[in-house]
Amino acid sequence: MPDPRYRASSVTASLAAWFSRFPEGWWGYHWAPPEPMSVVQIVGSGSIDLRLMATLWAVVARRGSVMLASEAPQAGKTTTLSALVDFLPDETVGVFLRGSWGDYRWTDDYGADRAYLLINEMSDHLPIYVWGRNAKGALELAGRGYGLGATMHADSLGEAIESLREGVGARDTDLAGLTIYLQFSAYRTPAGMYRRCEEAWHLRRDPAGALDPIRLAAIEGGRSPRLTGAQRLPVPPVLRTDGGRRARSFIHESLGYAALSAALGLTAEDLESELSHRSAYLARLAEEGICEPPEVAAAIAEYADPTQRPDRSPSEGASA
Repeated sequence: MPDPRYRASSVTASLAAWFSRFPEGWWGYHWAPPEPMSVVQIVGSGSIDLRLMATLWAVVARRGSVMLASEAPQAGKTTTLSALVDFLPDETVGVFLRGSWGDYRWTDDYGADRAYLLINEMSDHLPIYVWGRNAKGALELAGRGYGLGATMHADSLGEAIESLREGVGARDTDLAGLTIYLQFSAYRTPAGMYRRCEEAWHLRRDPAGALDPIRLAAIEGGRSPRLTGAQRLPVPPVLRTDGGRRARSFIHESLGYAALSAALGLTAEDLESELSHRSAYLARLAEEGICEPPEVAAAIAEYADPTQRPDRSPSEGASA
């Protein structure tokens, strides 16, 4: 059922409908309604750049899996994952998991061609979060081709892999089912909050079957300092400066995209063409002021319609 906190009269009908896609408890321990953001607003904030967002669109539109990680709280993981739901095909059945014990009888009715698992956090911090046997089952399904969108606390890809291997018994086959891994960093500075995706990885297996991640992109000049233990804080820690990382470019790596294109069943050229179309569409949404979550959800649905031209202007079919 939808979270009752979002039924207040101050919430517009369209935004209430957007919130209704998520069950009670999706936003974790937060007692006040969160400030939702669309994928367009997230790109505009500088947290994720346009090309990476287009890449996430290409992956999630095919029900590919994504894991969003940050050591510190309030990095925007759940906000971003919630926005990525707009990229799922219309006929997708969202399966929201919670707790440590899962009932997977639903797989008798919905296969990988319909279902998409959604987990607001993989951890043992709260009873509503997914861990133990339930997390292991979800990762096993990801390894079998089911789509999975989830968040977790980790300060690096290596730390995340170790946590999932040792904490829930995930195997390389399972972990390779996580098509995209995003590493966020979040902390406060005297100049304001720093919140940014600093690395993106494509998880795959080598010819021998071992996990063999390849980096898709990373922030220029290296990541922010490690924030080990920050997940236990109620708010992100304070650092003296962001070291200029807020303004640094996100460098995309051609070898990583070539590997991703193969995983998606595309040539590198076809993936580049697709990313160009999707990037241009998102950019036009911003230019035309189509930014609020309900508006963007409608515009994304228009693009996903096979009868629509990929280069169609958002204003031709999307409305506020």
